[in-house]
Amino acid sequence: MKKIAAVAVFLSAALFPGAAYPATEIDRVVAVVGQNVVTLSELQSEMAPALNEMKDRLRGEDLARETDRLRRRTLNNLIDKYLQIQEAKLQGIEVSDADVDAAIKDIMDKNHMAKAEFTAALESEGYTFDDYKKVLADQLAILRLVNHTVKSKISITEDEVVKYYNENKDKFTTPDSVRVANISFPAKGSDMDTALKNAQAARAEVMAGTPFEEMAAKCTGDPGASKTCVLGTFTKGELSRAIEEKAFAMKQGEVSDPIDTGDGYQLIKIMERAEPGVKPLDEVRQDVVAELSAKQGEALFAKWVQELRSRTYVEIRD
Repeated sequence: MKKIAAVAVFLSAALFPGAAYPATEIDRVVAVVGQNVVTLSELQSEMAPALNEMKDRLRGEDLARETDRLRRRTLNNLIDKYLQIQEAKLQGIEVSDADVDAAIKDIMDKNHMAKAEFTAALESEGYTFDDYKKVLADQLAILRLVNHTVKSKISITEDEVVKYYNENKDKFTTPDSVRVANISFPAKGSDMDTALKNAQAARAEVMAGTPFEEMAAKCTGDPGASKTCVLGTFTKGELSRAIEEKAFAMKQGEVSDPIDTGDGYQLIKIMERAEPGVKPLDEVRQDVVAELSAKQGEALFAKWVQELRSRTYVEIRD
């Protein structure tokens, strides 16, 4: 959450090399958007989080150049915000106190926060509770406006889905992967011979019918090992060389011979094996539609905002 500027923010000219304003300056209007204005303090407040991050990694001319880009980008975003707020009012989109309260409750529930904790978090970010309610009301109004004006116009055809799928099959290719379970037999006191014998004996029991997970619990003396012995799913390059060479040469359900790991031995079992291949369209259709919808939505949104600018008085004084 970004701080709301309630008073003028004074920044040193060193933060904005080459800027036209002095080191400290009374708050002023940097842009007019219809019936609203963007103030210098608001602009600087919106810039602050990104600018602080930028100052940690950039110096000199690089900082000055990126600061100027950030300033212009942030100002344009603020102009677009006020254009949308005004359009929401023109279209009669209203957000009630009950709507805002419901949204705040949803946020608190999702973050498992009581109101006192939530209010404290807001204050740490520079918000009062009432400040935040106003910001949230504007956000809800803009969301409803965009859903009504832009998202409702998104339309993806089957031909577009098929075309995108055929041209981007690399995005839907599954890599060769294995889901691996293991049992470790460390060489206590560097006794590799005993570790090998223990591993061989355990493998013999597994091959005779003892479930691999049960053997993991027995060998470690930890009942929970029956679950934790399943390490996860891995693609090539994610396992140690000794384990990977064996794992990707094995079939699903197969149990390895003892594998020398240098400090002991391991048995591994391939719980699942996924061969590389392209997922069928029916399996990824939802993902394709979502991707195309996002791209189309971005284009429609940009065009719509440009139309708002063309019919609203906008003056940049910065």
